[in-house]
Amino acid sequence: MYEKTPQNIFGHSLVETGRMIKMYNLKVFALKEFDITPEQFVILSILDDNSNLHQMQLCKLLFKDRSNMARLIGVLEKKGLVKKVPGVDKRLVNKIQITPEGKKLKDIIVPVIKESRSKLLNNISDEELNSCIRVFAKIQENLRS
Repeated sequence: MYEKTPQNIFGHSLVETGRMIKMYNLKVFALKEFDITPEQFVILSILDDNSNLHQMQLCKLLFKDRSNMARLIGVLEKKGLVKKVPGVDKRLVNKIQITPEGKKLKDIIVPVIKESRSKLLNNISDEELNSCIRVFAKIQENLRS
């Protein structure tokens, strides 16, 4: 019989919570009629904070494979939210930059994301949240070693 210990239910709980957050954010974006997904928003946000990243750097930051990232960038580029700019060293590596339209949309979405986070973290103290963050950091450390 499967014993319901914290070690046994941790993985399921983590995956289920992540899935619920993803579905909630997709619903919020749909209701607000944003023409991008939360995943695409994260790319805009990263590009707004870090200009001149190339595709592989975005892949590493978001744990995405190259073809998935190429598809995401292509969609954002067609919408005029990002653009590819040739690298300074004229290699085949293009830098990906957020456009003024992309920045404008990102700035519209940020308050909605903050409101969403507020709902997700309702009734969770800073102490509880910091404890959770420490546990995740330890898990990440265990996986790196």
